[in-house]
Amino acid sequence: MENIRFSAKLQLHLKTLKLHSYYLLLASLSAVLLTLAWQPIGWWFLSFIGFLPLLYLHERAKQKSHNSWFLFYTFLSLMLWNMGSTYWVANASLEGAIAAFVINSLLMSLPWVLMQRYQERVGEHRAQWILITGWIAMELLHLNWEISWPWLVLGNVFSTQPHAVQWYEYTGHMGGSLWIWWVNIHVFRYLRTIPSRSRVMNYSKALNLIFFQLFAPFLLSWYVLENYQPSERPMKVLVVQPNIDPYRDKFGGLSPVDQTKKMLDIATEKMDSNVRLVCFPETALVGGINEDQFGYEATTNLILSWMNQWPNTAVLTGADTYRFYEPGKKSPTARLAEDNLYYDSYNTAMFWSGLQQVDFYHKSKLVPGVEKMPYPKLFGFLEKLAVNLGGTSGSLGSDPEAKVFSLDKFVSVAPVICYESVYGEFVSTYVAKGAQLICIITNDGWWGNTPGYRQHFDYARLRAIETRRYVARSANTGISGFIDDKGNIMSQTNWWKPDAQVATIQLNQVETFYVKYGDWLAKICAAWWLFQLIKLLWKRNEME
Repeated sequence: MENIRFSAKLQLHLKTLKLHSYYLLLASLSAVLLTLAWQPIGWWFLSFIGFLPLLYLHERAKQKSHNSWFLFYTFLSLMLWNMGSTYWVANASLEGAIAAFVINSLLMSLPWVLMQRYQERVGEHRAQWILITGWIAMELLHLNWEISWPWLVLGNVFSTQPHAVQWYEYTGHMGGSLWIWWVNIHVFRYLRTIPSRSRVMNYSKALNLIFFQLFAPFLLSWYVLENYQPSERPMKVLVVQPNIDPYRDKFGGLSPVDQTKKMLDIATEKMDSNVRLVCFPETALVGGINEDQFGYEATTNLILSWMNQWPNTAVLTGADTYRFYEPGKKSPTARLAEDNLYYDSYNTAMFWSGLQQVDFYHKSKLVPGVEKMPYPKLFGFLEKLAVNLGGTSGSLGSDPEAKVFSLDKFVSVAPVICYESVYGEFVSTYVAKGAQLICIITNDGWWGNTPGYRQHFDYARLRAIETRRYVARSANTGISGFIDDKGNIMSQTNWWKPDAQVATIQLNQVETFYVKYGDWLAKICAAWWLFQLIKLLWKRNEME
């Protein structure tokens, strides 16, 4: 009798182990497919089936009433995808990377939780729409709250395939997120119902899936591109990549004056009198520049002296700056100086026009936990733990919105600083204010020779399509170069090599639909999802 009981328990344990092995396999498979879709592998087409294993996992767990286990394996799958695609964040900060992986995975799990919770009430198809729109709402939240890490917005996966998403000028990159989910859901539905249909009906459904849901956006992209009329207002621009090691030399190993001289020497090699704009990278000028007394700084005087040789050239450069407040005044991010005055430190874009008039823009979209402590009333006690990337630690000051610099009455540029280039709608606000060229200044050397700097460069290609603006990109380390208004790479530098690139870009004045209306598609999806959620909660209260 004991042997029979032991055998029954053993069989039960083996059956449970087999089931959990199946769950783990499905969760891992989804993570692998989505990771392979991103850089550096870049098999973007796998994103169209990346969520199929998780959808099958949900169905199997529902049959077994393993709802809690489904949520665990879903979180595990999303965590593995986050780690596989953005592991390089740990090169800059292990603690920050772990926080990003966990928070992002929890947020991505939320739409799955809601789908599972309400499926029995609303039916499978409607629950899947709750999943899709809930995911888009999650991405929209991630672009707009203070713990923002939108690197894995699904539509970003097409950053290496601009020919496929020329319609981003209407929808923005979250239009790509909706496309990916639409195809995943319909492939899942098709595969599940194959046994119950005739062969002819299967062929018909397959053709509908392939041509009208998978390839129709490609045809739309071709149509948009064929009817796009590019502008013809040329301007010659130079971007510089000084390649100063951010860990060894940038903030201590090499003096600010020597760094500035190195940049100017690199620029001089490619300069001529026809260059209208020179771009130096993020925090190119280090050491702390007082904005009210910048004329006394050795680094800024070097730039002004260099500009005297090129009177028709404007300069855009990143800088580590600060500004004091008048007695009795301060901002929420202000620091106390020794003389009882408050000041703010900034990650700044400085701009000199041909008339040697200087203007400042303070980075608006600050990196959470690096440049800014999110929700300081809740997490203010962690302020001193902010990671030091850029010469200052603790929360930086910022401008409340994007700012545009003008070379003259006819030409304006967008000074997009580093992480800001990941935010499609935010970048479009520069263009709405009149920017005809997007200048991205960045320092991607914190991550080392990993996919991080390549992903960051490619995301700029999506900003070019969304706004129909050329992009000039100056990186301290990473990739510098030029991208045209169709998302094609015109030229680029190599990794870890001091260099400068010159290109004749075309200025564009026309505003795209996306520039005018931003993430309208995502907002509609989020509104529908919120409406459905409120309606379900209302019905639940009525039943109780």
